[in-house]
Amino acid sequence: VEFLYCDLASMKSIRQFVQQFRAKNCPLHVLVNNAGVMLVPERKTEDGFEEHFGLNYLGHFLLTNLLLDTLKQSGTHSHNARIITVSSATHYVGKLHLNDLQSRCSYSPHGAYAQSKLALVLFTYRLQHLLTANGSHVTANVVDPGVVNTELYKHVFWVVKVVKWMTAWLFFK
Repeated sequence: VEFLYCDLASMKSIRQFVQQFRAKNCPLHVLVNNAGVMLVPERKTEDGFEEHFGLNYLGHFLLTNLLLDTLKQSGTHSHNARIITVSSATHYVGKLHLNDLQSRCSYSPHGAYAQSKLALVLFTYRLQHLLTANGSHVTANVVDPGVVNTELYKHVFWVVKVVKWMTAWLFFK
């Protein structure tokens, strides 16, 4: 096992990571896009993007696209390479505000999070369509892991934190 650092909130870091990975000349059979933030206060990535959209969506979008050729070379007829993107059922209530992807007009942590997850779902559907149309040996899937007991909940209202603390052992994965 070898660790390579990648900060998905930084386009520069993503590009450096991909450069380091490619220098190793290794195949890439599975890419799991699973980093993210949830319900964070309004803030920006180092590149100036709203954090939910920048990290949850743009970071995964750039990483996936920069590694796509490597994935295509790694997949075979009998063993497709795979892209697995973790989203959330929250995408069902998300709205893609094409004129305000950065949530500048009216910021809502819930709205920004849902929009970033909807963008991931739409990106993955479109990517799979393109991969299939080109006969590629890569599959792209988007998944909802359900309610998982992680640190993602650190920005929720204190009442929700108390309820989570009391019930997580029973209801959360």
